[in-house]
Formats: sequence, C-alpha cells, structure tokens
Amino acid sequence: MRKWRELPLLTQFGLMIVLLLIISAAALWRISGQLSDRTFTGTDQAELSRAVETAEDWLNRLDRGQADREALQQWVNPELNPSQVFLMLLDPDRRAIAFSDNGVAYFGHERVHRLTNRLDREGEIGLTERETGTWAIVSGKKTSAGYYILAGKPTREYRSALARYRNRLVMWIIPGLLLLSGLLLLLSTVSASPLRKLKNAAQAVERGETVRLDTNLPGEAGAVALAFNSMSQKVSATIADLARESENKRRLLEALDEGIIALTPEGGLLDSNSAAKRLLGENTPAWNEVMDGLGKTLTRQQPDRLRIQKGEDVLEAVITMLPAEGVRSGAMAVIRDITEAERLERTRFDYVANISHELRTPLANMRGLSEGLRDGLVTDEQERMRYYGIIVDEVRRLSRLVNDLLELSGLQSNPAAFEMERVEPTELMFELFELNKQSFSEHQQALLLDLPNEDLPQIITNEDRLSEVLTIFLDNARKYTPAGGQITLGAHVVTTDGLETGIRFFVRDNGIGIDEEAQKHIFDRFHQADKSHASKGSGLGLSIAREILLKMKVEIALKSAPGEGSEFSFVLPVP
Repeated sequence: MRKWRELPLLTQFGLMIVLLLIISAAALWRISGQLSDRTFTGTDQAELSRAVETAEDWLNRLDRGQADREALQQWVNPELNPSQVFLMLLDPDRRAIAFSDNGVAYFGHERVHRLTNRLDREGEIGLTERETGTWAIVSGKKTSAGYYILAGKPTREYRSALARYRNRLVMWIIPGLLLLSGLLLLLSTVSASPLRKLKNAAQAVERGETVRLDTNLPGEAGAVALAFNSMSQKVSATIADLARESENKRRLLEALDEGIIALTPEGGLLDSNSAAKRLLGENTPAWNEVMDGLGKTLTRQQPDRLRIQKGEDVLEAVITMLPAEGVRSGAMAVIRDITEAERLERTRFDYVANISHELRTPLANMRGLSEGLRDGLVTDEQERMRYYGIIVDEVRRLSRLVNDLLELSGLQSNPAAFEMERVEPTELMFELFELNKQSFSEHQQALLLDLPNEDLPQIITNEDRLSEVLTIFLDNARKYTPAGGQITLGAHVVTTDGLETGIRFFVRDNGIGIDEEAQKHIFDRFHQADKSHASKGSGLGLSIAREILLKMKVEIALKSAPGEGSEFSFVLPVP
C-alpha cells in the first residue's frame, strides 16, 4: 500500500485501467469456454450414451453366445465413423475385450485405471468427464455382469472454434496492454525519478553508507537534496559508531564462558549469548527457571541467586539489576556451571574423610595393643606374640595404604608414558594363573583360566603394569565373591572384518555384583562396595588400575548386576 501511494497520480490511474482490462479479458476468456462447452457437450453426451447402451447390448449377446469377439472388435472399429466415437470394453478382471484403434491415444493405462476405479465406486459416469490432457470427453458404465464400458469422443471441433475466438481476443488485448504499459512506464520513470533517488539514498544511509545527492535537481528537489546530504553525513557517522559498539559488545558476550541473559524493564528479551543457550538449552525447564527468576527480580527490583539442577549438572544463576536512570530497570542473569567445583569439593571432603578413616582404624588398633603390652597387661607369651602379629599386620596395612596413595599420585602427576615392549600374552596369563590359584584355593574359591587353543598374538605394552592391572581385578574379585564362588581370568582375540585387531583381557566372577549407582563411582578413590569399610582393601586398587590404563590410552569396560557377578575387561591393540 505504501509503494502504491508513492507512485504519481497519473501512474496510479493508468495502472487501474490496465487492471480493469486484464480482468475483462480474463472474464471473456472464461465465458467463451463455458458457452462453447454448453454448445457442444449436449450433442456429444447423447452420442456417447447411445454408444454405451449399444456396447452393453453387445456384451450381453457375447455372454449368451450370440456374438463373438471378432464381430465385437469390428463393431467398435467401423469403416465409417462420422461421430468419431471410440470405445474400450473390459472384462471384470479389467482385461481388454475390444477397443477402438482411434481411442488408443486417449485411453492410456493410468487413465483407464482411474476411470475403472471410479466406475467401481459409482457404477456409471453419467455426466461427461472432460479429459483436458487428451482433448476428449469420456463417459462410462459398469454392467451388472461386471464388464467395464468406456466411451469417448474428441473435442477438436469446438476446441478449434474456441481457440479461434480466443486468438482474436488476444490479438486485440495484448497490443493494447503493451502500449498502455509502455506509456505508463515512461510517465512513472520521469515523474518518480527524484523520489526514487531519495528513497535509494535513504536506504543506503540505513545500511551505514555515506551518500550524497545531486543538488542540481529541478525545483524544491535541489533544496531537499542539499539538506539530505548534511543529514546523511551525520547519520552515517552515528550508525558506524553504534555498529562498532554493538559488535564489540557481541564479541565480548560470545567470548564469555558464563551465560548471559538480559531482560528489558517490560520483561522482553534484551540480549543473550550462546553460552547461556549451551548451558541451559532453549525452552527447557532450566531456561524457564532462570526466566522466572528474572521476572521476580524485575518485580521486586532486588538481586537474587539461583541454584539450578539440570540432570547431573549443577548451574548457578546470579541475577542483578541493570543500571538505569528511570524508576524501573532491566535485569541480567549470569549463569555458570558449578558442577565440577561442587564435585571437587565433595571429592576433597570424601578424600579427607576416607583417609582419616583408613588411618584412624589401624592406628587405634596399634595404640590399644601397644599400651596393653607396655603396661604389662598381657603376661602370657603366646597372647603377647599374637598382639605383636596384629601390630605387624596393621603396620603392613598402613604401608600398603601409603604405597597405594603414592603410586596413584605418581600416576596422576607424572605425564611420562610407560616404557613399552613386546609381550607374549599367553605366557603372561599362565604366570598370573599360577601365582594366584593358591590364594583363591585358600579362600575356597575356584580360579579358572580361559584362553584360546592357539597362542595369542604379541602385543606392545608394559608387562609389569599389565600384570598389575589384572592382579587388581583378581584381588577385587576375590574380596567380593563368597566361598564356593568361581573367578575366571581370560583373554580372547578381537577380530574386525576377519583381521585380528586386539586382545580382550577380562576377569569375571559370580560374586555379589555391583548396582547401577555404585558403578558410577567404582573407580573413585577409597570407593568400596562394602560401605562399612569392613574389607581389608584400601579402596584404591581400581583407581590405580584406571590410571594405568588411561596412561595406555585404554578404556575399562564393566558389566555387572547385583547378585549376578561382575566382569572387568579392556582391549589392547595388536600391532
């Protein structure tokens, strides 16, 4: 509407005339087609109806054996066919019985299929169906015996008359429209030229460009151009400054790891960065919670702090008011991920608590026993030797704990990789089996060795560290498998597309198993399936195993369920 008003009055009037001419021509075009259809369709329909009735009579005679297909084919293909009617007769299985040669071009497979489907639904196509793609009209019927009759007739005659009429219409209308359009284009170009230049210049200024108009324009257009040039220079400078400030602000926001969401005083979204969308997700409960907090802050005009739980992640949103000179101001939320910070805090707390527990128990035992020996409370020599044995066991337990802590800290702090060498896995597995089977036998447990019949291929690894990891897995299985249980130490070849790509080492037991929640922390320091810490382990073995395999860039796989045992495994590549 605005562009229409910008056109000169003469151009608007001319365009209205052109529009009226086009509408009149379209109406004449449509009316001519309707009149032509009414003129010819009645006669054609009558001829088609007679052809359908005759065809039905022929099909009935064919069923009674009073006619044969050859005679029927000759009837649908007469030597003289002034009406130009063509037929296609189909049996109940839609197979052609007879058809007119001059109808082949009109009765294609797709059209016949569509028409017979319609006959199945309606039984008869009483009204003429116009096939514009083939320039023909078609009628049809499905007989009581299930035969399909399709009759058609070309529409060349009245189509030709209609085309001649419309050609004359086009010969008069189009030249007139072209002449009038050309005249209007010329008038519009001449009269709207100054206005068009001013509009283009304003659009250029909007894009931040500096534009100068020609001041030698006729009449008042020259004065307008002079004022526009002065304004353009000032506006362009202002837009450029604002664009630079906006870009700098956008880069600063996107560079932040913290998410930023700002609202206007009315509660509309003022700005946000990609970090906010990454941390919260768009249209998620976390996002909605922050938006609700911003809304409450806008209402109370007081800062706020939110702690948001998003799955396993913990987010913190600090909401403050935006500086403003008016009575009301907008609000801004700074969102940061504190999951790792809280995890480290919990880890530090658990670490100190676990070390305190692990050190306090043996120290308390040693202190009590030592004080009893010092004060002469134990006089029996055999009992005194038992006390000495307990003290030595507790000292060994403390020594193992300290050594495990030192080894774990060394693995985590030392970035150097292990010295690698070629290792025979089969020999290594037999040695581990022989070294450990007596210990399992003493605990009334069965240790089995699961290896393929042929020797395993060589691998490149650190043999001592590999033995240490498997030993840790065996010790863990022995602790959490009751007497009478079974532990399997094994290694199998992993193949990909028929090639040996790795060796999968595993330790499997049928012990107490590990629930899903405990599996999330099974490799943490001091984690034990026995929550009472009644077992003799320090809870550091699996942590050491994980750190060793991380150094080898290998992942540990764990499969376990309560009451069904556990399996720890990993795959080392074959060179």
